[in-house]
Amino acid sequence: MELALLAAYAALILWTGRTSEKHTTESFYVNNRAGSAWNVAFSIVVSCVGASAVIGMIGMAFVVGVPAFWWLGAGAAGLTVLSLFLAGAVRRSGAYTLPHMAGTFLGNSARPVIAAVIVVAWMAILAAQFAALVKVLGPLTGFSPPVCLGIGFLLVCGHTVGGQPAVMRVDKMQAVIIIGALTTMLVWLSWRNPSWTENVVFEAVNSSFPPEKLLYFLVVVGANYVVCPMLFGRMLSARDGRTAKRGGLIGVGGILLCSALIVAVGLACKGLIPASTPQDEVLTSVLAGEMPRGMHIVISFALISAIVSSADSCLVTAATVFSYDLLGRDDAASARRCVVMLGAAGVLVSLWGKGILGFLLAAYDIFACGVVMPVFVGLVSRRRPGALWSCVAVGAGGLLGLLSAATENALFSYAGIAVSLVVALGGAVSGGTAKCGEGESGMIAIGTGADVNRPASENSNKSVLPQL
Repeated sequence: MELALLAAYAALILWTGRTSEKHTTESFYVNNRAGSAWNVAFSIVVSCVGASAVIGMIGMAFVVGVPAFWWLGAGAAGLTVLSLFLAGAVRRSGAYTLPHMAGTFLGNSARPVIAAVIVVAWMAILAAQFAALVKVLGPLTGFSPPVCLGIGFLLVCGHTVGGQPAVMRVDKMQAVIIIGALTTMLVWLSWRNPSWTENVVFEAVNSSFPPEKLLYFLVVVGANYVVCPMLFGRMLSARDGRTAKRGGLIGVGGILLCSALIVAVGLACKGLIPASTPQDEVLTSVLAGEMPRGMHIVISFALISAIVSSADSCLVTAATVFSYDLLGRDDAASARRCVVMLGAAGVLVSLWGKGILGFLLAAYDIFACGVVMPVFVGLVSRRRPGALWSCVAVGAGGLLGLLSAATENALFSYAGIAVSLVVALGGAVSGGTAKCGEGESGMIAIGTGADVNRPASENSNKSVLPQL
């Protein structure tokens, strides 16, 4: 039965990707910029609340308690900043990707550097999705990890070759599925383990989640939601700036709801399985060992659905950046080839065995330290860093972030963010280019000044004009 359902699900995913496939760059990259606020919001929620985060957060709540809320709570705080202060300007830029937009105010030579950091970081996020898929598919089907990875590759890539239209087409449905699945799990666990609420302690930090951990989440994880190529992609797909802002704020509410549900599920698992259960195996242990077979199957397919929806967002982001900003190609066929190539790379990276949250935190370290601060300074300051300063900021910060990921020492993350910010501010103060106009809330209404339907290489020397 499970294999028949998996085959039907795979057929549905492949059909969705095929029927959503468009041959224009505007469609593949930004869904023809036709997204409503609710479409943007549901896509944001599904992109941020993938099964990798669900499995990781449930395990974290099982171990550290209520403070696990900050995994997505910090992200919601960062998304609030993006929605209130940057979303309108991002949408008005008319760009296809974050590096495309950033190149207009940080200098064209900074664009490939930023693009390279994004591709590396998002490969780690994609690897986390594949690692989560193995955790879910293995117990459900009995297949070995390599076979599960192969199935995951076909599911994710088969869906994503349709570009943003395919990714966003099913996100609304997937958001409803994952919220429904979390609610169903919580209700069943509360029936099975009614005393779980008696030992809940509402606290922001504790001995297992000290203040320095909270600081790391707010600074490093939160920063990744302020400047994020995946979230920028959602803003760029909205109808207009106001729609992008509304969609982001609705998405904040959805993320907070999911975070609360996930933490409650993790807490309700206590007492049902051994306390020594590894974090990444808490949910799958409860599914396989405690839940009835029928519910296990239903919840597992909801998690598979969440993985696919989050993974395709990661993959389409990395593929469009790689194709458009690194290869200088603006045709949908090139982007599709990048989808397949980077999907295979994500599978290989997942074999590293770093663990789901380990992969996600590694990606956050690299991106937050290298890219967030130069782009943020370029967006909000009255003078912009030049290309040389921006490249140094991205390179130095990214290397320190990579060192933090490799050593698991958060001090390197803070140092990376600080160095990147200081260098970017130094460039803005000493030799930056003055802005040519401002939009709402004092922000520059960034415009690429480029014909977005022409190859990236042909737009490299275009001037930047505000679109007010």
